[in-house]
Amino acid sequence: MDKHTQKHDTFIRAIMSNQQIALDYFRACIPQNIQNLLDFSTLQQLPDTYVSKDLQKSISDIVYTCKRAGGKGEVKISLLVEHKSYVDKYAPIQIGSYIFSGLLKQIGNKENPSLIIPILLYHGKDRWEYKTLIDLFGDLEPALQKFVPDYQYIFHNLGQISDDEIQAVNNNFLAASLLAMKYSAFKKQLNALLPTIYTLINEMDKNLLNTLIVYILEGNPLGRDQFLQMITSLPPFPNKESIMDTLEQFVEKGREEGKLQKTRDAVKSLIEQSVLTDEQIASAMNVDVSFVVDIKKSIAAQ
Repeated sequence: MDKHTQKHDTFIRAIMSNQQIALDYFRACIPQNIQNLLDFSTLQQLPDTYVSKDLQKSISDIVYTCKRAGGKGEVKISLLVEHKSYVDKYAPIQIGSYIFSGLLKQIGNKENPSLIIPILLYHGKDRWEYKTLIDLFGDLEPALQKFVPDYQYIFHNLGQISDDEIQAVNNNFLAASLLAMKYSAFKKQLNALLPTIYTLINEMDKNLLNTLIVYILEGNPLGRDQFLQMITSLPPFPNKESIMDTLEQFVEKGREEGKLQKTRDAVKSLIEQSVLTDEQIASAMNVDVSFVVDIKKSIAAQ
């Protein structure tokens, strides 16, 4: 995954690994007639993944299992996160690959095949409408359509859900997270919503709180002083001090990473000049020789 994709992947994994948040998310996005067939009191997360190495470039998955209502066996509820910033008409093929690789993995584990319910959460900036595999084949005669695998998935498109509906979700932290995801590609709208988002994230685990704040801050054009001014101007609310502390830590980390990058660039330049030894470069830049060697290896690998 690239850095942009990794940002979303890390955030989704962090919040959806909290079982209460995952449960409230499933209740918000799974149609009620399907929920009626599931026993969420038996919900538990599985450590496994069904995503192949190829799919990991764009999709991450978090797998939960629960029993069907009435104890009629188990169902795998799989959350697929689509990270692409553009509409991918071949997503139904990816989802089909996901479903069948999951079933093959179950068989390989000597399990009876268990139903997989894929959820495709999309939060990109482009318009994307629900499509199934059959839509890729144009006008197929009915006799030929039977050869196209027929499966459905739950398409949760945040762009088609109003902010009011999101804020009505029965979990304030989840609502704040979904708003942050919905506007992750629209920084002006996101920053206009920050007061709303900040006041929603009350009484939440500090690690998850920090994860959300960092998710909002990464790549945001607002500077430290603007963020602080915005937060300071808000009336008192839970976690206000924690948010300000996280902001300070994020800014400090950014400064340190900036200094480190400048050092890397300087060492790289000296290496490319081929004048000094590794030891001389390390001494001149006040770094360990191993630091110079690692950069030399990265240059050779390019």
